[in-house]
Amino acid sequence: MKRLSIMAAIATIAVATFSCSAALQRRYDQRHGVSSSTSSTDRSSRAPEGTRDSQTADPNYRKDYDRVVDGNGSGGGVTTPISGNAGYNQQLFNQYTEMDKLAEVVLYELDNLENKYNNLLNEYKNAKSSSRQVMAIELDRISDDRLMLYKTYTNIYRNGKSDWANVKRDVDATLREYRKKN
Repeated sequence: MKRLSIMAAIATIAVATFSCSAALQRRYDQRHGVSSSTSSTDRSSRAPEGTRDSQTADPNYRKDYDRVVDGNGSGGGVTTPISGNAGYNQQLFNQYTEMDKLAEVVLYELDNLENKYNNLLNEYKNAKSSSRQVMAIELDRISDDRLMLYKTYTNIYRNGKSDWANVKRDVDATLREYRKKN
């Protein structure tokens, strides 16, 4: 099962790469002033991907094989980061790990709040009419807190990648405010 999902992911990446290669080639040609007499989208008119000589575009280009062989501490295997910058990828990975940890804290608080809401709702069903009004006010407050925590949780993943420092500060402030009230 795991092997199938990995193969599906690889197939998806291959399809995306293949479908984007014509657009990327056009963009490269535009940026580097390369023009051809044939359409760049006609794949049969171009040399196959493996035979294209990258050194013809820039005679001063030389691949740094020392970095490839060293692997930049990647654990022995030669891996090529998606963006081409291992430091950026590691920073992004660390940021996502932080986002997940903070999201787990919010989910923990939400779970506790859900339990509290369900218990109070069960008590409300069996309560006398004199205490129901107080319980209704408490249920409304819990509902408001749940909504606030749901918004906080979605904010982590919606805005976290682009503005993590501010999102983290806002989430921490929201959690402090919530914990003060409770």
